[in-house]
Amino acid sequence: MAKEARKNKGVLQEASTLLQNTYKNTKKEILISVNLAVIVVLVLHIFIRVLSAEQVFYSIVDAISLPIIFLIHTSSFYVHLRLLRGNLSHLEWLSPVLAWVSVIILQLLVIFSLHFSLNTAHSFILNFTLATVVIYITGTVLNRNAALIWFVVCIVNTFVAFQNRGTSFEYHLMTSKEIQEMKQILKKLPTNPQEKSRYDRAKSHEKDAYKEKLQPYPIKDYLYVGVVFFLLAFLPMFFQASFIGQILKTIPEAIQKIELAEDEKTLLKKENVRMSMELDIAKQIQQMVLPREEEFTTFKGLEIGARMDTATEVGGDFYEVLPQKDGSIYFGIGDVTEHGLNSGVVMLMTQAAFRATLDNSDIDLTSALNQINSILRQNISRMKDQRDLTLSLLYYKNGTVTMTGQHETVILLRKKEDFAEQIDTMDLSLYIGLIDDFSDNVQESNFDMEVGDIMLLYTDGASGALNRHKREFGIQGLMQSLERHRESSSQQIVSNIIDEIYDYMGSHEPLDDITIVIVKRTE
Repeated sequence: MAKEARKNKGVLQEASTLLQNTYKNTKKEILISVNLAVIVVLVLHIFIRVLSAEQVFYSIVDAISLPIIFLIHTSSFYVHLRLLRGNLSHLEWLSPVLAWVSVIILQLLVIFSLHFSLNTAHSFILNFTLATVVIYITGTVLNRNAALIWFVVCIVNTFVAFQNRGTSFEYHLMTSKEIQEMKQILKKLPTNPQEKSRYDRAKSHEKDAYKEKLQPYPIKDYLYVGVVFFLLAFLPMFFQASFIGQILKTIPEAIQKIELAEDEKTLLKKENVRMSMELDIAKQIQQMVLPREEEFTTFKGLEIGARMDTATEVGGDFYEVLPQKDGSIYFGIGDVTEHGLNSGVVMLMTQAAFRATLDNSDIDLTSALNQINSILRQNISRMKDQRDLTLSLLYYKNGTVTMTGQHETVILLRKKEDFAEQIDTMDLSLYIGLIDDFSDNVQESNFDMEVGDIMLLYTDGASGALNRHKREFGIQGLMQSLERHRESSSQQIVSNIIDEIYDYMGSHEPLDDITIVIVKRTE
């Protein structure tokens, strides 16, 4: 079992390592893809400028920033690729640094692209696109809090650009010089024929632009579209990044909990084995103190059979047959509340108290029952338990049975009768263990047994056995079974009755201990 536990733990540790590596590598793979994309774009940008015979760098800013960007993303690409392959593990600390620098470089590019481009429409469209992509990259490569901050920066940056650029686009397909000249012409009314001619041409141009839907388009509409664009990109990423992040973070924790549960399970198995061994020992001890079948053959004038089947490893039922030197016999039968180990302990205490009180003693039954109650009451209190039990004491001598104590009814099948009868024990005493002294509540009852008469003692596990329809086998079931098997030997009657009880239950397990004692007078 220990070997199996170690094997299971090893498998769980391998699964934990695999999932944790996947969690750590996911961000690296995304960042490598971003680095590669930036590198490809920069290379293509420079290549196209070279082929078009344009200058590679438009300004000193380009000459400084583009090589830095290329260098940072190339370094990040190389380091993370090596880390994924298991190399450069000593540089693991560099991974988050390069991740943050790579993302911040992209964010700065997005910010500057909006403020320093000459074409307003191009700058806004480019900004919306890049900002949306960077929102996703920030959330997945860094964390969702960084994405939230970047989202706010994008909104603020867009509104600042809106204020700086003006409220609307200028005329389409016109240079800045032409736009300024047209504005000057339209700004004042003409004062001479030459100015009027230029004014009319400008006005006509303006009307044609509106007619052909080339009129100035309000920049605020672009602004609104951009904000909606940001939200549509940010919200799914924000919650998806949170969801994925929580899953990835939870997986290792779950694995750790599984490992702890597996350890606890292993300990529990060991504890169950230990308890099972203890219960098995307790059951063996309990079976050892029960009357043996060979003892029943030595009783003169009586044929006795008995059997106890426990619902668990240790039962709470009690029965005892105690012969005396003068040929009389004490019988005891009881049922401890519930079943299991504690009930089995109380049963053993009851058996010990029974023998100690009655064996070769001149004590009367009512005093014996009160003394047994006192002993069990004290012992059960020491156990800090609330169990009690039903207990009937019966004394047979020369064909007369005297009994006391509250338990199930005694079933008596007389030889001369076809049907069995019941003798009630309800008024003979209280439950054992309820109070310290119940001598005022103890009574005796007696009846005669003639040759051929049969007495059946039982516990409620026999009468209360349920079938698949939740109906009890019942006292009538016991009586009818006894009537059917009256001609058999006492031990065979016991076996036949219990077999009928199990047949009645079908596939259902017994809910309580089943005890049957048969006493048949033979002479």
